[in-house]
Amino acid sequence: MNEPSLRTIWAGAAVLGLVGYAAARFRRWLVLPALALIAVAVWMQLGDLLDPHVGPAIMQEAGLWYVGQAGAAAALAVILCVVGLAPRRAP
Repeated sequence: MNEPSLRTIWAGAAVLGLVGYAAARFRRWLVLPALALIAVAVWMQLGDLLDPHVGPAIMQEAGLWYVGQAGAAAALAVILCVVGLAPRRAP
């Protein structure tokens, strides 16, 4: 089973985070579907790690660094999304 490269994971997280940021700036309530989309993407990407048979194999092949980087990329996507909720400055 091939796991996506770290470059792909970081790029996907950045894109999802920026889309979530833009959505939250457009309409505040759009942060909820954006966060749901990020959650689905993270689950699809990292859900195999929870499998008792596949998870240890992925950890052995990809290493703990890979899992940490994937988690950090997911956190970046969520943070970018939530930052979009910050109040706008007055002109």
